Amino acid sequence: MTDVKRRILIVDDERSVVQSIALALAGDAVEVETVLSGEDALIRTAAVKYDLIICDLMMPGLSGLDLLKSLREFRPTTPVLMITGYPTIKTAEESVKMGAFAYITKPFTPADIRNAAARALESADFKK
Repeated sequence: MTDVKRRILIVDDERSVVQSIALALAGDAVEVETVLSGEDALIRTAAVKYDLIICDLMMPGLSGLDLLKSLREFRPTTPVLMITGYPTIKTAEESVKMGAFAYITKPFTPADIRNAAARALESADFKK
């Protein structure tokens, strides 16, 4: 890993979820930012290039799938991990088809999220 901090954006409408993911990923090698809506995520991603985005599937307003669709238009190579408390085969297939790196179901452990994030970041590095 380089000395450059990796930028990660966490998007979920539940403050406790973004805080727990941020805590799980906290470390010297990453800079974590959080937002509580898909709309706020679009604003942030228009201004900042993130190395990884972790996004909830079901949010009021702009859903995680809608956000993913928008991200693919202007940040096509940024890995996105979709998380959900309401998993279905349809949403899993749709997420992956739209370019999500992975689909993770709640509840997940800090190790689950760290491992998925590490794989996504490694994959992005490999594609550079």
